[in-house]
Amino acid sequence: MSAEPIPLFPVHRVDPPGFAAAQHRMFAGMNLRIGTSETVHGVIWRDWINGLTLPAPACRQGWSGLGAAGELQASAREVTCRKCRRIVGVDIARQEQAVLFELG
Repeated sequence: MSAEPIPLFPVHRVDPPGFAAAQHRMFAGMNLRIGTSETVHGVIWRDWINGLTLPAPACRQGWSGLGAAGELQASAREVTCRKCRRIVGVDIARQEQAVLFELG
């Protein structure tokens, strides 16, 4: 009798070409949000593996993961990240800096 090791974490396998294609469909013509943040970033396509690309914030804002667990969410909303607005060529003079704290 041999004992099988008990996995500590479930193993999820990702088909790279299928995952990259799904990401391209999801983010085509869209912007993105990271997690639950309300900040909307522009999208650039970053090299991943075997010539495949995945979406990423244009400003290179960091996040954890590949997006496979929903870390990146497609958004049709206008880009609100000031750095992304500069990178994608959106007129940043139109949008004023958001108020962080109400002074009263």
